Amino acid sequence: MYEIKCVENEIELSKVLELCYGILGQGTANNELYCSQAWRNRMGEYKKLMLYAWEGDQVVSLVLGRAENRNSLICGCVACHPDFRKQGITRDLMHQFEKNAKEMGFKYITLAADDAATGFYEKCGYKQIMEVHGQKVFQKLL
Repeated sequence: MYEIKCVENEIELSKVLELCYGILGQGTANNELYCSQAWRNRMGEYKKLMLYAWEGDQVVSLVLGRAENRNSLICGCVACHPDFRKQGITRDLMHQFEKNAKEMGFKYITLAADDAATGFYEKCGYKQIMEVHGQKVFQKLL
């Protein structure tokens, strides 16, 4: 059984980002908005938007968000270990992420997804609002 946690310290962040970059690729790690230093800077004020699922001794899924402004939240990284997919873990993380965002006063969440992930986000209640650089952009009002 997994436990949902907020990233609280450097060790947890390192484990979360290891899974994140392992699945989403090194391009994510090199992006100034999603590099480890950027997430480290957000850990204090926005740790409720940096969630992961922990099972046994490993991170199995994650959802990381960043504020765009006081109303808008960007869901920047969502990833799940292949052995733990299709079990509802990431869906539960998204639900907690949305709940935390609403409690923090955000009005909506925006995210970009490739074709493989669009069905998941649609099932979570996100609506496509545009397409940019081959990625579909989704949004959900809170």
